[in-house]
Amino acid sequence: MRFFISSNIKGNKPLFTVVLLFLLSCVFFWLNSWLLYYFKYGLSYEAMFRYFFTDPEYPEKIALPQLLEDIHVHFFLMAIYFLVLSSIFIHKCMKEHIKYFLITSTFTVGFLDTASGLLIYFISEKFIYLKLFAFYAFQVFTGAMLLMSLKLYLSKEREEPPQRPLLYTLVFIFTTSAPLFVILNFFLFAVKLGYTPSSVAEYYLGNPEKFMRPKSLAGMIEVLSPHLIAMSVYVLTLVHFSFFTNLKRKVFWSATLMVAALLDNLSGPIIKALGEPFALVKIASFLTLNLGMLYLCWVCTRSLLRHRAKEVLLL
Repeated sequence: MRFFISSNIKGNKPLFTVVLLFLLSCVFFWLNSWLLYYFKYGLSYEAMFRYFFTDPEYPEKIALPQLLEDIHVHFFLMAIYFLVLSSIFIHKCMKEHIKYFLITSTFTVGFLDTASGLLIYFISEKFIYLKLFAFYAFQVFTGAMLLMSLKLYLSKEREEPPQRPLLYTLVFIFTTSAPLFVILNFFLFAVKLGYTPSSVAEYYLGNPEKFMRPKSLAGMIEVLSPHLIAMSVYVLTLVHFSFFTNLKRKVFWSATLMVAALLDNLSGPIIKALGEPFALVKIASFLTLNLGMLYLCWVCTRSLLRHRAKEVLLL
């Protein structure tokens, strides 16, 4: 994550090459986002209504576990994409208030795009308009940041050392949004698995009396593969930020969260192979991981507010 604090990316050829290739990858990600939205949700009110309610004449809501799973994945991708892209964009030589506007606006509409699914499900289908607006705005803002960043590194334009207030703002946004991700995790866990050993075991092993089919090993591996790397990246990012605080026992917290993330992901196949008693491993690792993330978020946020509150809050 050296580009978060580096003041001369262009002068470091390996770092410059990686950053440039990352930006080019982001262009393809940006283009693919339009296709994904088109095929999954649709780009109009009517198409998105069918996603959430299946049929305009006989509305039936999408299954809540599926909706939460989609929001869970979307929130993670949005947060990581926003954080890394913004950390490169702040090297652009331009007025600070424009950078602040783009960064805060991008995160706001990205969050609304994610959260609006719950508003649609629990309150009113009219929030489909909010979701569409937020998606289009997020694409416009990230597209603008991408173009300006590419122009910076594909031309002789001078790059600017990142200002501390902007760096603090990025970290502040991440560490205050991470608890929302954790809350979503708790909600998703409750809906899909439940918090008792028997309900967790039933989720993986099935229950003929409740017509619950056991999870297949192939299906669990398919879910396990992206979660292993995704959760590791998310925890690494949060732990990395905590290193710049006065957190005590940094090694302990880093190891605890990484091990908990690993066990949380591996516990499904373990339950499948060794039986119901290991459902406790799933519950314990999940709680340890998410409560530990909440604690590190609180430590980082407290440190930022204590040392540079005005810069963080954009006052």
